[in-house]
Amino acid sequence: MSVFSRGQKLVKTLSPKWGIATEGLNDDQRHVITSRMRNTSYAPHNFLFEQGQPSDTLLLISDGRVRLYQSFENGEEFTFGVCVAGALLGLAALVQDQPRILTAEAMDPVKALSMTKSDFLACIREIPQFHWNITRLLAILSVDSIERSGPMVLDCASVRLGTTLRSLARPDDKDPTRQRFHVIGHTQEDLAKMVGVSRTWVAIALSQFERHGLISKARGRITIQSAKRLEQFIEAERSH
Repeated sequence: MSVFSRGQKLVKTLSPKWGIATEGLNDDQRHVITSRMRNTSYAPHNFLFEQGQPSDTLLLISDGRVRLYQSFENGEEFTFGVCVAGALLGLAALVQDQPRILTAEAMDPVKALSMTKSDFLACIREIPQFHWNITRLLAILSVDSIERSGPMVLDCASVRLGTTLRSLARPDDKDPTRQRFHVIGHTQEDLAKMVGVSRTWVAIALSQFERHGLISKARGRITIQSAKRLEQFIEAERSH
C-alpha cells in the first residue's frame, strides 16, 4: 500500500493504527491510556527492540520512521516494512506473551511512547471500548499480514529494490513537481540486506536503474527522479 500525502509523499508504510485503538473513546478515557505511557527516543540505527527479546512493552511511534525486519541464521535479513508516526509496534507479540519475531530499527531520530504490559492489561480491563478496539486491531493486523505476504514472496529482486528505495525516500522540498525524492545515508550494503541480495547485485541493479532514468546517484545519496516513473516500473515488473 502506497501512502501519498503533502502533495505526493513517496513512502511505503505500514498503516497507522493508533486511531483504531482509540476510536470511540472520550477525552477522559484517552487520558487514562496516555497517562500510562512514557516518552522514549532513539537515535538513527538504534534498536527499539530486537528479534527474540521478551515482549514486555507496547510502542506507539510519534515521530520518525522505523524499519521492521527479520534476521536468519545465514545472516540474511527480510524487511517487512517501514512504520511511521501513528503505528503501534509489538501488539501481537505482547498479547500472545511470546518473544518478538521482528527487530525494529530507527531509520531517523525516532520518538515513541511506551506502555508496559501491566499498564496495557489495566487499560483493557478498565475501558471496554479500548478492549474491543484492540480486538479489531489484531484482526486487521492479521488480514494485513496475509495481504502483504503474497506480493513479498512473489516479487522479483528488482521490484524489491524499487519498493525498498520507495520506502526509504524523503521528498525534495525544492522540487515544485513533488516527484523527486532522496534516499540519504543508506549504503549499498544496507540496501542488500533489506532486499535479500548481494551488495554486488545491488550495485549492478542501481546502475541499470540509473540508465533507465529512474534514479541518479551521488555520494551518500540516491535520487528518485520521478515517483510516477518508479511506480510504473514496479507495476510493469510485477506484471511480467
